[in-house]
Amino acid sequence: MNLCQRRQTSCGACCGLYNREDLSRESVRAELERRTLALARVPRTPEAFRVAARTLAADGPAPLFPSVRICPLLGFLDAGGERVGCLGHPKATGGADLRDCGAYDVLTCDAFLCPSHAWLTEEEAEIAATATGDFHLYGLVITDVPFLRAALDGVAARTGARVLLRHLAHPPFRAALERLLALKEELAPGSDGLFGAFRPGRDGEPVPRRIDYDALGRPASPHDEILTCVGADPRSGNDLDTLESEVRERLDACARAFPTGGTTRR
Repeated sequence: MNLCQRRQTSCGACCGLYNREDLSRESVRAELERRTLALARVPRTPEAFRVAARTLAADGPAPLFPSVRICPLLGFLDAGGERVGCLGHPKATGGADLRDCGAYDVLTCDAFLCPSHAWLTEEEAEIAATATGDFHLYGLVITDVPFLRAALDGVAARTGARVLLRHLAHPPFRAALERLLALKEELAPGSDGLFGAFRPGRDGEPVPRRIDYDALGRPASPHDEILTCVGADPRSGNDLDTLESEVRERLDACARAFPTGGTTRR
C-alpha cells in the first residue's frame, strides 16, 4: 500500500506541506505553485537544483514545528495543479535523481513511510482518498488515523453498518462524508487541531492533547475522539460547543445519506 500517490490524489505531508501557520488551501497552493514555477526554469543538475532549493527555502514559510523539515522540492507534478510530489524525483525530472538537493537525501526519501502505512488498511486508505478528492484535505486526513477512524466509527454508530468503499459510490453519501472529514480544514485560524490529537510544545515537539471536561464544568462529549483530533479545547482557538454541534450535524447528515441497500452490519 502506498499512501503518497493514490489513483485519485496524493499527499505531501512528510515533505512538510502542513508545517506552517497559514494552512489555508489558497496559501498552500500558492507556495506549491511558486516552487513548481521556479524549478521548471532550473537546469536538471545537482548544482543548479541545490542553489534553487536554498533560495526557495529561504523565501518560504517559517516552520510551525522547527524539528520538522520543509522540503522546497515539493510541488505540483501535473499542469493542472492537482497532484503534489517531489520535483527532484527521476519521474519528475525525466531521468536525473535530484532528491539529494532538498531537505532529505535519496536514501531517506526511499526508505521513509509515515506511520499511517502501518496502521491503515487498504480499504480505509481508499475511503479517505475517494471521500476527500484533493491533495489538501487528503493529506490532512490520511496522516491522522485516529480522526479518520473516529469519523467512520461515528457514522457506523448511527447507521448500524460499517462504512465500506462501495458505499461511496452513492454520491449523496460521499458528499456528506467529505463534509465530515472537511472539519480538518475548517478550523479556527491558527488552530493546532490540524495536526491531530497533538499541539506544538514550547520546544516545537508535539504534545498530546486532551479536553479537560472537568475544568469546563461539563460532561465528556460522546464525540470526544473526533473533537480531540480537531483541537476542540480552550487552548486551540476553537469553541468546543460549536464544534461539537457541527460534528453532530455532519454525522447525522452522513447517516441520512447512507445507502440502505445491501449494507454490512457490525
